[in-house]
Amino acid sequence: MTTLDNWRKSSYSGSGDGNACLEIANSRTHIAVRDSKTPARATLTFPTGAFAPFVDALKWRKSSYSSFGDGDSCVEIADCHSQVAVRDSKLPAHGTLTFPMGAFTRFVEGLKSPTAHLR
Repeated sequence: MTTLDNWRKSSYSGSGDGNACLEIANSRTHIAVRDSKTPARATLTFPTGAFAPFVDALKWRKSSYSSFGDGDSCVEIADCHSQVAVRDSKLPAHGTLTFPMGAFTRFVEGLKSPTAHLR
């Protein structure tokens, strides 16, 4: 693989030293990602066509009930193809629950039904 020297920081790296997120570099055939706090430690490398599906799988969405106050008072979910990941929006780094897509869909539909009985 070609040496990547065109590293760019994520727009989410924030103010200050800007080392609170990720860096990305690309060539014609590969995209690489590394931690901006420890760039020499490890790098994930993807074929160019595999990167977009990977990023799409990581998109977390907050519950519509999280819009009150500071916006961090509920849950976030991410669709990961055949599974759904759920985490606490107040403590996103403390763990994720993963459910098969069908089971999660049935669970949510059961919550919407006024006649649903939990067993």
